[in-house]
Amino acid sequence: MKRYVSVLLVAISTIGLMAAVVLADVHSAAYKGSKLCIMCHKTPNAAIVKGYQKSPHSKAMQAAADEGAIVGDFASNTAFKKEDVAFVLGIGRHEQAYLDAKYQVLPATWDVKSKAWKPAKVVDGATQCIGCHTTGYNATTKVAIQNGVGCEACHGPGGEHVGSPKTISVVKPGALKPEQSAMLCGQCHSVGKDPTEKCAFPIGYRPGDDLVKFFVDGKPKSKHSTAGVTCVTCHDPHNELLNPDETNKDPNKIGKYPNQLRKPVNELCLGCHVEKIKDLATHAPSAPADATCATCHMPEGRHTFAKPGA
Repeated sequence: MKRYVSVLLVAISTIGLMAAVVLADVHSAAYKGSKLCIMCHKTPNAAIVKGYQKSPHSKAMQAAADEGAIVGDFASNTAFKKEDVAFVLGIGRHEQAYLDAKYQVLPATWDVKSKAWKPAKVVDGATQCIGCHTTGYNATTKVAIQNGVGCEACHGPGGEHVGSPKTISVVKPGALKPEQSAMLCGQCHSVGKDPTEKCAFPIGYRPGDDLVKFFVDGKPKSKHSTAGVTCVTCHDPHNELLNPDETNKDPNKIGKYPNQLRKPVNELCLGCHVEKIKDLATHAPSAPADATCATCHMPEGRHTFAKPGA
């Protein structure tokens, strides 16, 4: 009987702890950086951590001194010297831009495909770039907690969670409403300005907020957005970025498909549109053999999903 009572009390206590878990206040909590997140999550969430570390998000901005950060060939650069570079924007999949120590964009970018330099508009990176290439960026002090897009960019600042991980939770994107989930990606993957029109990224936005209050988006919404389809319906932000023509057959890589997709393009599209479209061959018989749904409906990677010719 005593053993039964003890087990019951433990169960009640556990349920009580589960019920007591609350969401951190994303506006008062402090940013801590992804290294601290990884310390605790590298074992229970090993695949997610490994995928994130190899994703383009983690290296959205790097110090020039970081190993392998610079991909441009400075032997052919006449616009500025390699020594002028303090920070690198992007991993160099398509192109790579460079900043000086004052966050000013330097006047040339490296085009990876053509292996050549092309002129770049000199702008203030502190107001036009840094907010989306770092985590916990303070536009007033021009200081970020972390170079690159870290865990806290989508899960919110982890200061309160770190102090009490069993009772205080960070933001869980999967638990957000569809429009809130889309806003996590939209805080950077949108074209617009903050309400003051000084910065090309939202100031003060935190995961779970209404982005409309912090950012004036210059792009139209697609029907997918209004139907509740979000970015993570098709993309997994923790996946390693593969080349456009690459399908992963390496078990050491996280993610199987290009552009961090969860499935092949046609499989993703037909998963929802199968009632109207039997297959691509029937739907578009004159399309090239290697065409996908995205070839016609997402030219140049645009996510407005327009009808061809419209």
